[in-house]
Amino acid sequence: MAKQKIRFIINPISGTKKKLQLPHTISKHIDRKLFDYEIVISEFAGHAKQLSQDAIAKGFDIVVAIGGDGTINEVGSPLIGTDVALGIIPFGSGNGLSHHLGLPMCPEKAISIINQCHREKIDTITINGLSCISIAGTGFDAQVADDYGKDPRRGFDTYLKYIIRNYLNYREQKYEIVTPDNTFQTQAFFIAIANSNEQGYNIPIAPHADLQDGKIDVCILMKPNLLELPIVGGMMINRRIDKAPKVMTLQTSELKIIREDDAVVNIDGEPINMEKILDIKVHPLSLNIITDEKQKQPRRYSLFHKS
Repeated sequence: MAKQKIRFIINPISGTKKKLQLPHTISKHIDRKLFDYEIVISEFAGHAKQLSQDAIAKGFDIVVAIGGDGTINEVGSPLIGTDVALGIIPFGSGNGLSHHLGLPMCPEKAISIINQCHREKIDTITINGLSCISIAGTGFDAQVADDYGKDPRRGFDTYLKYIIRNYLNYREQKYEIVTPDNTFQTQAFFIAIANSNEQGYNIPIAPHADLQDGKIDVCILMKPNLLELPIVGGMMINRRIDKAPKVMTLQTSELKIIREDDAVVNIDGEPINMEKILDIKVHPLSLNIITDEKQKQPRRYSLFHKS
């Protein structure tokens, strides 16, 4: 039986952990009986996407993203709609999609998952034609992502700084929400568009999100006051944000979000300036991904671990 070809793409600047030993770790733990592999390093914004596209053209079977959610988006987006599978070695700051999938944060253990070579198909989302694999958002969280992305420092302390700063300064915005079944207007502090259940740092924003249900989970949060903030925060941590005050949730296969102006959108942790009208669609089971077979559960609940 022919070996499968794997390309590992390392983002050297994602997360806070050093990656100098990663090539040695991959060489030591990858199953050479099953795979021929190569390791490449992205050198600039957008380079990981180019390296992924090149891997498809050269007939690789698996492309592995080594980084956080932004790296996963860059590497994974070209693979959507192909037979090439996405593998993940989590090395970002928040690692939201990796947590949802139940992937280990230890590189050696993550490589052991790749060695299993167990594939599942997951949904993806497009927002005005741009691919999103895990989480997107507009409003407060997009502004936090924008500020965080401009800061050379990484880690939860930096992220928390911008959460606090923008909580104090950011105001609710007016939105019109259009789904196939309903149209309504609302004021919101932020709107999360969720394919997976977590936006990083073990913060679940959409506890019922399922990567294989053909639905977007939408969480609309009005700005909590200081007295409400601990309640909303506690319910978010306990995966009950959909029951919190000033929160509205819905599920849909597509929607439009009409904003007051053009503004930044957080797509898989990366801030992107976009038009005021956001056209959002689900693409069911459009991406092959390498997962831990032990996490498999009956399809009616979810194929993935939710803790």
